[in-house]
Amino acid sequence: MSEHRLSKRHFLGLIAALPMTSLVGCGGSSSGDASLRLVNASGYDALDLYIDDELLLSSVAYGSASSYTSVSAATVTAALTNADSATYLLSQSRTLETDTQYTAVAYGWQGALKSNLIADSVDAADSGKTKLTVLNTASDAGSLDVYLTAASDDLDASTPVATGVAGGSSSSVTSVTAGTYRLRVTASEDTSDLRLDVASITLASTGVVTLVLMPGPGGVLVHAMQLVQGGAVTALLNTQARVRVVGGVASGATVSASVGGVSLLSGAPSPTIGSYKLVDAGSSVAISVSVAGSSLAARTATLEAGGDYTLLVSGTAASPTVSVVEDDNRLPTSTSKYKLRLLNAMNGMDSYPLTLTVDYEAVISDLAAGAVSDPVALNSNDAATLEVSSALSSTALYSLTDTALAAQGVYTVFMFGTSAAPSGALRKER
Repeated sequence: MSEHRLSKRHFLGLIAALPMTSLVGCGGSSSGDASLRLVNASGYDALDLYIDDELLLSSVAYGSASSYTSVSAATVTAALTNADSATYLLSQSRTLETDTQYTAVAYGWQGALKSNLIADSVDAADSGKTKLTVLNTASDAGSLDVYLTAASDDLDASTPVATGVAGGSSSSVTSVTAGTYRLRVTASEDTSDLRLDVASITLASTGVVTLVLMPGPGGVLVHAMQLVQGGAVTALLNTQARVRVVGGVASGATVSASVGGVSLLSGAPSPTIGSYKLVDAGSSVAISVSVAGSSLAARTATLEAGGDYTLLVSGTAASPTVSVVEDDNRLPTSTSKYKLRLLNAMNGMDSYPLTLTVDYEAVISDLAAGAVSDPVALNSNDAATLEVSSALSSTALYSLTDTALAAQGVYTVFMFGTSAAPSGALRKER
């Protein structure tokens, strides 16, 4: 796992241990100046902000905001760097008006940093109302719908306050009755595809709020922050992860599994590829697995909030193996590329790792049994030839021809069986 994710997990753990509170104080500007604060919703652990090559704000951690700082009202060059680095990651011209407060929201994964400048000058909402805007910085998650409901309301019978908010874009301003709500975010027009569920969010009378949606590490689930115009920033963090089971036990042995008390698979014969389900994240999540009707020893795993995971059950019924693999289901940063990975659940081939070729060029090599490769990003292809091979066999174990691999797609090749009876499957994850 990358240093970035470890650092982010540490941040999330600290926040989860606290009540939902403001992460930023309020400040002002000198008369005639503007004032500016930075929100870090990006894939960088901490960012610095420079204005016209002068350091203005430093070490703003992921998921938090700086205080407002005075800056000259003018057209300026605003640049973002990794904390304590002099190398600009993003540089943009920004016009700052006199006596106006601004919030700069940095977002995007490492290598693809973007920013959005919000003028905190919207007129206050009417008494008993809040003006709400949704900013979706979770581009990987796709278009999202946002619901504010009572705790027990059925989403299918509810109306979203924002619909189809695409990555990198904002919703229009909507007026919401002030009060306390349950916040839920779903895929656009799909209430069954829940991306965030927060038990309580409070919207104050006459308030102006921007709800910033931020990507989870798996690329599908999201976190959020509540930005009050001119005021507090509150973390609204996901508490769940998505987990699926892949069963590849020899001789078609059945697999059952539950994670965190959620049943993911029940008596499914191998090979099988289960669907992702939501489970509570945490540092010691219980995992229960049975193979061919026999329960395996209890175990636990650490699941990062907002992450995607595969529980891989392989080996033989007499000697099964279980591993938890972190899935990177983020979209490619290039709009012309797709991502591809290989999962090796084959049996009897421990000394013969797998190689995956695309159009006869090796893109993944030496993948051991029971392992999953890192994804590789490749140019989109309307008629690709895929082959999985091993030194144990002179012919391909699995092959596909004239296969369309679309830009912005995420794909996995699953390998099951033995060298004498191999089987494979190509799955589009996103």
